[in-house]
Amino acid sequence: MIVEGKQIGEILAHVVKSLHASRILVKTLVVPPDPSLLESMRSIGYTVEAAVADVIDNSVAAASRNIDILISSSGPFELSIVDDGSGMSRDEAVDAMRLAATSPTKLRRPDDLGRFGLGLKTASLSQCRVLTVVSKKDGVVTALQWSLDHVIATGDWELIELDPDDYTSSVGWSQLAECESGTWVHWGNLDQLMITEGDDQSAFDQVAVRVRDHVALVFHLFNSGDGVPKISFSMNGSPIEPIDPFMSQSRLTTHTPWESINIDGENVRLMAYTLPYLSRLSSTDRARVLRLGGLRETQGFYVYRSGRLVIWGTWFRVLLRSEMAKLTRVRVDIPNTLDHLWALDVKKSSADPPPVIRRRLSELAKTMMAPSQRVQEFRGRKVQIHSTVDYMWTPLTNGDEFHYEVNPKHPSIEAFVHVLPDDLKRQFELVLKDLQNTFPIIDAHNRLSGDSVPSTPQNDELVSRAVSAWTLAATHGVNRDVFITGLCRSDPYALEPDFEAKLRKAIHE
Repeated sequence: MIVEGKQIGEILAHVVKSLHASRILVKTLVVPPDPSLLESMRSIGYTVEAAVADVIDNSVAAASRNIDILISSSGPFELSIVDDGSGMSRDEAVDAMRLAATSPTKLRRPDDLGRFGLGLKTASLSQCRVLTVVSKKDGVVTALQWSLDHVIATGDWELIELDPDDYTSSVGWSQLAECESGTWVHWGNLDQLMITEGDDQSAFDQVAVRVRDHVALVFHLFNSGDGVPKISFSMNGSPIEPIDPFMSQSRLTTHTPWESINIDGENVRLMAYTLPYLSRLSSTDRARVLRLGGLRETQGFYVYRSGRLVIWGTWFRVLLRSEMAKLTRVRVDIPNTLDHLWALDVKKSSADPPPVIRRRLSELAKTMMAPSQRVQEFRGRKVQIHSTVDYMWTPLTNGDEFHYEVNPKHPSIEAFVHVLPDDLKRQFELVLKDLQNTFPIIDAHNRLSGDSVPSTPQNDELVSRAVSAWTLAATHGVNRDVFITGLCRSDPYALEPDFEAKLRKAIHE
């Protein structure tokens, strides 16, 4: 007798039903975790700045408009995060303090930055032994506390409910008291933080700087209101200015149009940015870019989940970090409905793209880094190497080898050779050969890899040099217009704004 697949299924269902009815299934046991689990969970791998960001996620989800990070300026060290969001009722606060209060498979609001229902507890207790949450909603204040020492001493999952006298003297209460609604998260007994960072004030101050910069980067879209609700962030009352890793407001930054990749009915959006070379930036913008780290270390994909930056400075193994790509930053926007595909971790600081996205990223990677490569080949120039500009140096390649030669057709070289006596012209050619053969490529590479910025002459200095060159050329009958036109299309004069007008005025004077 041949049994069809459908029949097999029906037979198995009948067997399972019979087993249930006859109660011969294996017994099950309910084994709740020991309360010491809280102690074990401290080693999940949070840095203090990632822990603060994880707590802030809850403030963002609560529709806060102001979030203040409070760090004590002297011992005992304390850290608080206060928001003016919707706040929580007593039942909601108790639920928020429960481990894994929300399933990661549950459908979340598009603006919900949570994932596993663990962040508030695991992030906070990774740094401190006492987590206090005070929330105000509809005029009712609820104060709850997890104390690791209390849980271990009692051997039970006892959440402490506090009286006002227990928390009103701590850093942060006065700010919450002024809000109609909101939540205050307080970290007390920062033992883990002191073990990893040190127990003196200078170490704590350095932690504050790192936290400030991390928040400025991770939540920069919220801080500037770029496509998400605007939120003002501050530290001890001082505003935290956003750090835009793309310098998207700079006229020197270029970017591609948005590209969408559809997966499971949801759109993942990508946009590639090419940063300007450091020498083109003001000292303020340069310092802001380098606060993230070196350009080489911070190139790559920047993944945003519902507007929150979750991982950055990686090519996800579809491309190697290189000098040529170090100005490339690719923004990747993903919805929280695709968390399961991106293997987002508990700390929301690590993610890995699904195969369909990885394949497309691999296809796009080289195209995305091409603008950065062009900028690197002739740093800071707006024009391509095959343009009408005459460059002083010409790169030549031979297989994997390359070298630079001085361009003999450069107007400055031609003008100088023109006035040399014949017996010195050959000697000058030898000098140029020595110059190009001793070009300090390795030293220049090392300096640029460390994001040192080459100095460039100012506009007035270039005009002065051009006037001196004209004075010499004029004595040998060189036509003025031919001289000016040739000089203004050559490197470095061609890139200076209004250079020709300034030169003509200086020559006339």
